[in-house]
Amino acid sequence: MKRWQRRMIGTVLLAALCFPPPFAATAGDRFFAYNLTTSTDFVGVFLAPAGTVAWGANQALNDRDKALDPSERLAITGIARGLFDLKLQDRHGRICIKYGIDLTTDSTFDIRDSDLADCR
Repeated sequence: MKRWQRRMIGTVLLAALCFPPPFAATAGDRFFAYNLTTSTDFVGVFLAPAGTVAWGANQALNDRDKALDPSERLAITGIARGLFDLKLQDRHGRICIKYGIDLTTDSTFDIRDSDLADCR
């Protein structure tokens, strides 16, 4: 192998180590949910890997008042990048499911009134 080829391979390997792809989870990843509903408070905010019902911890407990209020941002903890389904529970006990939240490249997702159409 020629000298320039070895250098090129070394440069490519070094770049791959220094600049991971954008979808790779890192310790510094921070995720947030935004409640963009007009008047719905959520006391239950649960994420599960897409297509499963393995709901994680209640993320609403990360908030000071233990609820995700309208126009509020909520820190999401304990997850890595991936595709998720979201289960929401409002103060009246209604449950809503939002499917296909993509956190492979994004670090935020929002909840809108239209997501609450099929709540039970």
